[in-house]
Amino acid sequence: MTTARAGSLPVSASYVLHSVICLVIMFGFGLLEPVAPLTELGMRLAGIFLGVLYGWILIEIVWPSLAGLLAMMLVGGMTPVQLLNNSFGHPIVQMMFFIFVFCATINHYGLSKFISLWFITRKCVAGRPWFFTFTFLSSIFILGALTSASPAALIGWSILYGVCEICGYKKGEGYPTMMVFGIVFAAQIGQSIIPFKQVALTVFSAYETLSGTGIDYARYMLVASLICVGCALFFIVMGKYIFRPDMSKLLALKAEELDKDGALQLDGRQKTILVFLFLLVALLLAPNFLPADFFLTRLLKAIGNTGIVILLVTVMCAIKVDGKALLNFKVMVDSGVTWGIVLLLAFVQPLTIGMAREDSGITAFLMQLIMPLFGESSQMIFALCIGLAAVLLTQIMNNGAVGVVLMPVIHSFCQASGMEPALPLIMVVMGVHFAFLTPAASASAALLHGNEWSNTAVIWKTAPIAILGAYAATALVTGTLGSLLY
Repeated sequence: MTTARAGSLPVSASYVLHSVICLVIMFGFGLLEPVAPLTELGMRLAGIFLGVLYGWILIEIVWPSLAGLLAMMLVGGMTPVQLLNNSFGHPIVQMMFFIFVFCATINHYGLSKFISLWFITRKCVAGRPWFFTFTFLSSIFILGALTSASPAALIGWSILYGVCEICGYKKGEGYPTMMVFGIVFAAQIGQSIIPFKQVALTVFSAYETLSGTGIDYARYMLVASLICVGCALFFIVMGKYIFRPDMSKLLALKAEELDKDGALQLDGRQKTILVFLFLLVALLLAPNFLPADFFLTRLLKAIGNTGIVILLVTVMCAIKVDGKALLNFKVMVDSGVTWGIVLLLAFVQPLTIGMAREDSGITAFLMQLIMPLFGESSQMIFALCIGLAAVLLTQIMNNGAVGVVLMPVIHSFCQASGMEPALPLIMVVMGVHFAFLTPAASASAALLHGNEWSNTAVIWKTAPIAILGAYAATALVTGTLGSLLY
């Protein structure tokens, strides 16, 4: 049995200090004299929020979220039953859980690699290096949307390394260096396409809890998809005129040689999972297109988005292939559920309900702060400013936390000014996905900084330009198409 060295500490002094500060803010801020129009309840809720936010930034996601839930019961004005109903019992939290299970199944059956390889092995990309690169990045956008950024980046890198091996690229050369970053760029932004997954769902649900109104998923997906296309085109332009790598080695690339393990040959189970993937997207969007009195529309609205995901997971668990469940629930939960995100979302739901209460004074307090800044600003000016704030903050804070922080600001300003919230919501949701400058920005950014095919100096030269370009593409698409749709 091994023992700790004499004098060693099980945890660092900074961890203990940050933990104490987190708890002091969480439980002590509410003891201060309320700043009008905040009430005593508003001060306590603000303290819980600030304390948990401090923990998210400087400690971790899990235990500060759990401590925040306890604080909501002790000083936040919620009974245990109310808290549990509005946290783990909330449909959005349950939907997030089952979406993780569903996405883990896609990865488990190797469909992620199939999707990426399928795009880049089309005959139309052969002998066209820049079109091949655009198609490659587009496949990673889609992969990020269907799974999440980190697995999408890892799969993209594995394919890139195969391309480099076949074409003769070495570490440090322009093309692999550009694409190692480009894959993370695409994977991160691609996550934003589907609004009922991870960060986008966290942010939209926080706003829905505050306002009582949601956002049209179909319209959002159209805008987000076009933004991703714009970002991909911008990256190609940046590569062609700024990075200018040697593309000649790609001219003779035979992309079919990348499929060394037969990933492009789907078996019956993989095809079945692919059908369920299309069904998931189709059923979630169907109520936006089908007649309101159609029986399927009534059914889907009756069970809601959470019910749709549970229904498909249930059917996949019930289907037996060679005596085994198509979806092994325990295995998928163990391998696919990111509990930190689930706990973050479980804390956000009851907190936003409390912050929206009129007797907390939080909405009125926020209006006093933001009205002098924006005054009679147009909807687009406000959307651009709040989106830029999201882009900057997400480089040092958790993506979901940034979005949650900005939702009360959007709700308060739009409620007071009568503005439609869709445009600032889109700018924020997209902005928090541009998280690839610092290792703290996102998990995939941390992977990028640790990738031996890249280096920190290159990232710091490349990422700011890419972030500004992505922000410009988002502003352009949101300002044109978004204004027409909303």
